[in-house]
Amino acid sequence: MISLKGIGKICGVSESTVSKALKRNPGIKKETIARVMEVARKYGYQPNAMVECIQTGRSRSIGIAFNKFQCEYAGAVMEGIHQVLHEYEYDAYLISWDRLVKDKVDLLSRFSRRRVDGLLLFPMALPPTSEQIKDLNRFHNPVVLIDSDWPGNNFDHVGADNRSVFPEIIKYLINQGCKKIGTISYTLATTGEERRSAFFDAMAEFNMPVNARHCLDLSDCWNEAYEAVKKLLSNKRNRPDALICFNDYVANDVLDAALDLGIRVPEDLALIGFGNLPLTRRTRPELATVDQFPCEIGRRAATLLLDRITGKETGKRRDIAIPTRFIARKSIQINNTTTEETI
Repeated sequence: MISLKGIGKICGVSESTVSKALKRNPGIKKETIARVMEVARKYGYQPNAMVECIQTGRSRSIGIAFNKFQCEYAGAVMEGIHQVLHEYEYDAYLISWDRLVKDKVDLLSRFSRRRVDGLLLFPMALPPTSEQIKDLNRFHNPVVLIDSDWPGNNFDHVGADNRSVFPEIIKYLINQGCKKIGTISYTLATTGEERRSAFFDAMAEFNMPVNARHCLDLSDCWNEAYEAVKKLLSNKRNRPDALICFNDYVANDVLDAALDLGIRVPEDLALIGFGNLPLTRRTRPELATVDQFPCEIGRRAATLLLDRITGKETGKRRDIAIPTRFIARKSIQINNTTTEETI
């Protein structure tokens, strides 16, 4: 691979001039910059990242704490992140937070050794301990939380607007004739707390009664939903006629439980998920859901982090909520046509 000295020899300029030209220094003639860039491209020049880190104090890399590798939602958020990193010519180092916590590994040392310029943190299986939060506060570079927030922290946060869509959902279900509306929550996540609270507020807004037996709170949203909902729906005398689920995966488990019990969706049970994942179009009936625009969440989170790193964004903590959109599909269309409606 060619060096700065080698480029300078071909172009007839000094090594320092080549360095400045590659950075498009305004003190270098445009013709010189163009010639240097042409030679650098021709010979595949790659800057030394370690040297650049020493010179600028930046590694042009960020750390990402990620967990649910099999989750379509998290994957879409990651897609948005990497779109922005590609635009800014930044790299990323990825760790599995939950796995390292389980193995009692010093989490931030992994990122510190890489001299990352900032951190993006996806939701963890368990809320971080006070000691872990202290460690994050001692990390001197910017930190942005994605999706799940923690009370009382000073980190930037980017996620979906989990509340404003619920009055639209409840109104739609009422118009479909639903009278016993319940929810399947996961309040171990702050997003689950927000959605459960928004559900109760919307029910109160429309003077709808809430049956506590129709409101389940899962302790494991990946493995518990099917059995919990099957038990709920087995009670023919006291079962809901509509369920709003924490996410699309839970809604899919509810759909399976209803099918196994011979309960028709939507005729006997209207069903709504959250996320608008690709799986919602593959179920039968197609699942009504809420689009959270995860790719946009990823883009905004990465942009905010890089703006903090470069000093473009300064000041107090920011909490960015991406607007959501209710999508009515066949799993709730009892009285209407079967075409998709975007509310």
